[in-house]
Amino acid sequence: MNKRRVVITGLGMATSLGLDVEENWQKALAGVSGISKLTYPHAEKSPVQAAGAVKEADWNKIQAEFQEDAKTEGERRTLFALWAAKEALKDAGLLSAEEQKCKSRKFGVALAAGLGINRLEDIQRWVDDSKKFDYQKFGKEYGDVHKESLMKNNSNRPAALVAKKFGLNGFNTTITTACASSSQAIGVAFRAIRRGDADLIAAGGADSMINPVGLVFFVLLGAANTSSDNPEEVCRPFDRKRGGLVMGEGAGVVILEEESHARKRGAKIYAEVAGYGTTMDAYQVTAPHPKGEGAEKAMRAALSDADTQPEEIDYINAHGTSTKLNDSAETLAIKNVFKGHANNLCVNSSKSIIGHLLAGSGGPEFVFTALSVSRDEIHPTLNLKTPDPKCDLDYVPDVKRSKVVRAAISNSFGFGGQNASLVIKKYNI
Repeated sequence: MNKRRVVITGLGMATSLGLDVEENWQKALAGVSGISKLTYPHAEKSPVQAAGAVKEADWNKIQAEFQEDAKTEGERRTLFALWAAKEALKDAGLLSAEEQKCKSRKFGVALAAGLGINRLEDIQRWVDDSKKFDYQKFGKEYGDVHKESLMKNNSNRPAALVAKKFGLNGFNTTITTACASSSQAIGVAFRAIRRGDADLIAAGGADSMINPVGLVFFVLLGAANTSSDNPEEVCRPFDRKRGGLVMGEGAGVVILEEESHARKRGAKIYAEVAGYGTTMDAYQVTAPHPKGEGAEKAMRAALSDADTQPEEIDYINAHGTSTKLNDSAETLAIKNVFKGHANNLCVNSSKSIIGHLLAGSGGPEFVFTALSVSRDEIHPTLNLKTPDPKCDLDYVPDVKRSKVVRAAISNSFGFGGQNASLVIKKYNI
């Protein structure tokens, strides 16, 4: 049976580099870091001092764009998703009144979202003198829960609101599998279009955990970077002195479309999504398999799904968290899959530039990967100064690379052992 082909026709982003895809891309190529000093109230007492937070002016711009939603929703994750989806739809030529007529019930949404925000005041407020949670009082006063709290924002809120706002009322799903979420959402959307369940899907993810409870999770896990050095220089994927992940926030959404549907309406095509693979380490909740077995199987599955040989891949957008365990395991997995060709690959980490967007991370990284395939440019990995014998591939240190990219892989590996890999190819009719 001939498979329906799936192409990328729209890109949208909201990150610490800005709200415009071209702005993000040019800054990434130039090696501009979006990571800065944590500025939240009382942040000077936090063990975490660096974050890839969306700039205040950009946050205000998003709230102004979605004024009613900002009043009622208030949650950063959901508003980031709305912004990125709107930008992606605009880029795909699907926002004007005339273009709305093109929409059909086979347009859908597949978005990733994190767990949501735990606010300490929403716990402390209903704890009684005996230190127990007062459920009866909480029930009576539920309306007073902060609008940003996860108690009022299920994980499916971004996917539901994007569908409602933009009339994408067909296929709809939410993926919450930690750091693999967005890549899995894009993979699920790819498969849904390929088998005929949808003609077009807005896919990607959004997340924001730059808050006291969100940050402390990763400090307690020993995964967060707690350095007080220059914030722009503390995220060092694949460097021997890497000291843990730096949190980011934002969203990345792409428009995936069945090829003939895109061509019929004259859509701009960036690249083709050719394959998707996903696996589970089944090893440890907080550590990848030391030999990268799950990551290796995910990449092999994606290549097989794409009917692509390892030698046809020119570039990998790595998960590249800047943690001791991930970077060496991912490097080993790449070497096991690609053998001698591994030394010909360009491998980089977008997290060195925008931080780790957790459930949302695969969204912007997929956008960067698609642009590399489309434009034959690869952004650098920042802060790679000290070689690590366990990380010995070409990570494109400090300076962008111009190179023909026939095909690329975008990797996302999550806590709990969830792995996802996507193959993107140059589009040829």
